[in-house]
Amino acid sequence: MTTTRGPAADRADPTTNRERDPAGDRQTFELYGHRISHTNNPETQQLLSAAHTDRVRPLCLCRPNGVAMYVAKIGPDKYVIKRMPDTGLAHTVRCASYPPPQALSGLGQVLGSAITEESDSGLTAIKLGFRMSKTERPTPASAGGGDAADSVAADPNRLTLRAVLHYLWQEADLATWSPGMDGKRNWRIVSWYLRQAARGKFTKGKPLAARLYIPEPFSVEKKTEIAVRRLTAWAPLQQHGSSQQFMMLIGELKEIAAARFGHKLVIKHLPDAPLMVDDTLLTRLNKRFGDELELWQANDQGHLMVIATFSVGRAGLTTAEEISLVMTDRNWLPYESLADKLLLDTALEARRRFTKSLRYNLAPDRPMASLVFTDTESPTAAFLLTNDHDRDAATQIAADTGTDVWTWVITSNMPVLPPAKSTAPFI
Repeated sequence: MTTTRGPAADRADPTTNRERDPAGDRQTFELYGHRISHTNNPETQQLLSAAHTDRVRPLCLCRPNGVAMYVAKIGPDKYVIKRMPDTGLAHTVRCASYPPPQALSGLGQVLGSAITEESDSGLTAIKLGFRMSKTERPTPASAGGGDAADSVAADPNRLTLRAVLHYLWQEADLATWSPGMDGKRNWRIVSWYLRQAARGKFTKGKPLAARLYIPEPFSVEKKTEIAVRRLTAWAPLQQHGSSQQFMMLIGELKEIAAARFGHKLVIKHLPDAPLMVDDTLLTRLNKRFGDELELWQANDQGHLMVIATFSVGRAGLTTAEEISLVMTDRNWLPYESLADKLLLDTALEARRRFTKSLRYNLAPDRPMASLVFTDTESPTAAFLLTNDHDRDAATQIAADTGTDVWTWVITSNMPVLPPAKSTAPFI
């Protein structure tokens, strides 16, 4: 089974600055004899509503004969076009519905078990490997747990905190890059796409979006109305006793500061509502995410992303329960090491098109592609290796997924990047 997602064309842009590359990345569909590239206008929404009722399948026109898609209803009056299960590789490499083969990242380990989607309803069910209330039994390997527990040596049938962030990052197309995106990503764009990615996702029968808080861009002029919206969103959490419910938060870390008791995580765009962290959790956090914290210190332009579960006390104070960290560069592309970032920087400077592979639940010693070039003759998986003995494993993974392979043993000089194929934009 393969995950399905609405392409970026399905989502209204939060600003007039479009993130998609203007040089041809806009996906085009055919439905009822009409060609569609913008799906959010009222006329197109009426067509999609009719197609949803009639079970008519739009065609993605990245191929001459089209590739069948389906219409999903993700809100009371909101319809999007999604990729059919197991059809991703039928799309052209440059199409927004083309996914790199799952086995090249950690997605292949959790897809179909921790993440399941029904094309009939367009809804996705995700199973969580961490608790969302005090009544649930704590996981033996909770976030910041001090070993390779959080988001690493986890049950492939349940998503860890890091895996949830990686999944939403990928669903929001934030792991995909083309040169036209340069300079167009900011928190307004990133937060908006993450919220859209959460729509249509359910966990334990409840909408994920209702259990997820992503701060809106902060404005001093609007700080009061922003605070009111935040308090309204958090109000259901202010329950007491053993029924205390948790919520997830995704934001960018600004600092870890001392508090009167313990410490606090200060989140950008959430300056007046820090997450309180006790000394025990902070110690585990520093041990488990030491690499991410070091990468953050070394990159003034990067963004250290936080995903955390938290509770809200009687007075409205928020307390972190579990935490995971993911480092991203100035373009909000995740990376795991300095070598990983060097490859990323090299690809960006060369104005290449690629998808950044995300680890999900995979252990750090499990091989996966660093990124997949999508502007080559065939998709090319790029692997970072610690020694020559790992080359066979990378080659085998590429062969199993039908991709070309590029390898760099990081103890030697970086080879020339695989050549890009010069192609005209598709329809």
